[in-house]
Amino acid sequence: MKVLRCMMLVTALGLECLTCTAQDSNVLQLSKYQHVRIKMTLAGIEDFSDFHPIPRTFSTMIRPAYPTMCPRFADLKFLLLNGIHLGMAIFDVEMTQRCIASHHCRETNPVMPSSQAGQLSINLALVGGVAGISYWTRKGGLKFWWLPPTAGAAVHSIGVATGLQHQ
Repeated sequence: MKVLRCMMLVTALGLECLTCTAQDSNVLQLSKYQHVRIKMTLAGIEDFSDFHPIPRTFSTMIRPAYPTMCPRFADLKFLLLNGIHLGMAIFDVEMTQRCIASHHCRETNPVMPSSQAGQLSINLALVGGVAGISYWTRKGGLKFWWLPPTAGAAVHSIGVATGLQHQ
C-alpha cells in the first residue's frame, strides 16, 4: 500500500512540474507605480519622460528584451519511449486477461489483481509514475532519463511473451 501511495504522489508531483510560470513580472511592476502616474496626471504633469521609478539598468535585468520560453523536455524521443512503455503495459494486461479467460494460466504477481480493470489501473499508474521520473531526470540534465521507461517496456515484454507462450 505504501508503494501505491508513493507512486500516486510521484504522479501528482510530476503533473504539477509540467506547468511553467504563468505570471509575468512586468504587469506587477506597472501596477505598482500606476498610482504615482495617476497622481502626477491629476497634479497637471503631463510629461512622464523623466519619471523612472526603477533605474533603467535594473529594469532591464528584471524584464528581458524577448519573452523567455520553457525548454521542451518532452520531445519526440521522450514521447516515443514512454509510448512504447504504455503500449507494452496495455498489451501485457490484455494478453494476461486472454490467458486467464481461456483457463491456461493465472496471474502470478500477488500484488496484481486478476480483474482487467484492476490490472489496467495499477499498470497505468505505474506507467504514469515512470514517465514522471523519466521527465524529472531529463529536466534535471541527467543522461539516464531513458532507463526507467526502457526497463518498464522490457518487463512488460516478458509478460507479453509469457502470455503468448501459454496460449
